[in-house]
Amino acid sequence: AIGRILEEMTMDEPSSTTISSQSPTPTTAKESSIESTTPESTHPAEASTPETKRKDNEVTRSTSRRSARVHKRDPIIAPGFGTQKDILQLSCDLGLPTEAVSAIMESRGRGIRGTKRRGAAGGDNDASTTVPATPVSTAWADFMQEEGMSSSTTTTTAAPTATTTTTTTAAAEVTAAKLEEKKKKKTTKVETGTQRTYAVPLEKDWLQDGKPSKSKKSKTTDSAAGGGVLVQTGTLDCSSVGRSKRPFKQPYDIFSPTIIPLEGDQQVQKVITSSTACHSLAITTTGKVFGWGRNEVHQLTQDLPLNVGTPTLMEIPGNSKIVDGAVGKSHTLLLDDQGQIWAAGSNKCGQCGIKSSVERVSNFKKAIVLGKDVVIVQVSCGEQFSVALSQEGHLYTTGSSEFGQLGNGETGEYFVTASKLAFANCQLFTRRSVFCHAPGEKNYGGANDAKVVPLQGEEIALQSIACGKHHTVAVEAPCRSSDTDDENPPPPRVFTWGCGDYGCLGHGKQADEYFPRLLGFLSSGHLWDSNNATRSFAGTHCSMVLTERGHVYYWGKHKSAGEATMRPSLLEELANNGHVVTQVGGGGQTVVCSTANAVTVSWGQGPHGELGYGFEQKSSSRPKFVPALDKCRIMDVSCGYGHTLFVIQNDDADDKDALKGLDILEDTTMEDLQTLLESSAAQAASKAAAAAEVKASKGGRSKKR
Repeated sequence: AIGRILEEMTMDEPSSTTISSQSPTPTTAKESSIESTTPESTHPAEASTPETKRKDNEVTRSTSRRSARVHKRDPIIAPGFGTQKDILQLSCDLGLPTEAVSAIMESRGRGIRGTKRRGAAGGDNDASTTVPATPVSTAWADFMQEEGMSSSTTTTTAAPTATTTTTTTAAAEVTAAKLEEKKKKKTTKVETGTQRTYAVPLEKDWLQDGKPSKSKKSKTTDSAAGGGVLVQTGTLDCSSVGRSKRPFKQPYDIFSPTIIPLEGDQQVQKVITSSTACHSLAITTTGKVFGWGRNEVHQLTQDLPLNVGTPTLMEIPGNSKIVDGAVGKSHTLLLDDQGQIWAAGSNKCGQCGIKSSVERVSNFKKAIVLGKDVVIVQVSCGEQFSVALSQEGHLYTTGSSEFGQLGNGETGEYFVTASKLAFANCQLFTRRSVFCHAPGEKNYGGANDAKVVPLQGEEIALQSIACGKHHTVAVEAPCRSSDTDDENPPPPRVFTWGCGDYGCLGHGKQADEYFPRLLGFLSSGHLWDSNNATRSFAGTHCSMVLTERGHVYYWGKHKSAGEATMRPSLLEELANNGHVVTQVGGGGQTVVCSTANAVTVSWGQGPHGELGYGFEQKSSSRPKFVPALDKCRIMDVSCGYGHTLFVIQNDDADDKDALKGLDILEDTTMEDLQTLLESSAAQAASKAAAAAEVKASKGGRSKKR
């Protein structure tokens, strides 16, 4: 039936022209074309809608409220104010070509009706007669009947002659068979030519034989092997950073990397923060979690104070062993060794994924992942959205959809009132399987306005995800070399979506992307043949990709001065000097890279000491070495809002010697800091209470009046 719809849309609409018994008067080609374009239709809607009114409808359609918002960039091309994005969304949801969806939209649910005309042009004119207007078989009705939704309204009321019925049925069957055969050939060619065989399930250290650990203890539970020391540079005063102008060199600003001891001298294997977060996490080798920073919406659970100055042990439900985590501006995600997600903090946009409209989750609660037996192996958070990656490489998102960061093809915007706009956010982790690309985007010379179409016939699997403030960067999973005919399997590709400010998506323009879109420059040519992308990283408005050989590609902007990098660019300062980068971190205004030869570089702006240069310098436009971290092997790095975290290896004598050059945060300083934070929290609470009383008193007086 879909094939017949396409066939009918390409054919001229049949007309019910009455042939006179007298000799016809010769007409010009122009008059004939005018007559053929205005047939008398048997359908009431067509009879009352001539061509002039149809044009008027198009004009009216372009001045509607919706078209006023999307007219310039996405004009209306289908009935019902449908745009190109709507056609693309329906094509992805139904699994049909865009031509078929356009044909269905143009049919308006009625198909194409007309009459059969006896005789042919140039035949016996005086023997011609008029055939009654009989509805022919409707392609839309056949489509509905195939789907099991046929009704009595689609049945023809007048039966044509046996000859006409036989001819029409035979022609329709032949046309449908030909189009179905072409469709099968095209589908087979696309699926067999583009689908990749991925090396999944993804391997993680905490997985045993590719499956979650059945016991509560894993290989690293009884030993602290593989851990390191927690080091921080930047401010410890989380109550004021980003909220008021602060003078340089505050008492609790750390301008050089300093060791922060944990309770029981536990070894750390991972540090977690984000470019929009003022709170942080440290995961130990035994699966315990220490948290510190802001806790105003219980992103560190309600058991801790509003501002936590130093790392404090957090309680996890069921004593689960935590292996990974992520933080947003005001929410926290933890991943245990069973592949389950635990969430706490703000849930205004559904970023916790608990399938509830509650605005705050005071204690960790298990998030809901849509699907059966889904094992999550990686999580990442933006400001108000969350992204998860399953063991099979499938993508799951939840939270705010304002900039298309959910990757579902839309922002979900709607009007609550005449002057208030809202967005249809997601409240649980939902799989996103539609990926797009622009065929014209190949390199720097590609067009910025290339048409974006779905990658049909491909089921994409990912191996790494990273979230900025409102965007996401993902790296495709590697392919199995044994299952490909080529000697070298195709290299992993890079996808970006969400907010495109400052070129952080890498497509050469500042435009949002609502589907995960292939980054053309990082997927063509011989660049990736022997230097595949492995991991992705993101700052507030910048993105980075790390390759197998330790090269870093950067795009976007993290410095307040200078131009943005609109397309991926190699960090030549590191690559040309033989540095093999192993760890990368991106913050609000900083970027940090650690190399295999135990050196660390950073650049950007660090007004709170997050660059680690010391008191002499607080910014750098180019990558610069961090002197205090010389000879320190970095296991993990994470950049937050106003601070930077490191995990420094502490295995052998050389590591211990390197750590001797770092300062250690004293206990008295930690106690004084906590006292300061508690007093500032009390002052803020008293101000809020006073403001509430004033507001209540004003409301009471107005009510009396």
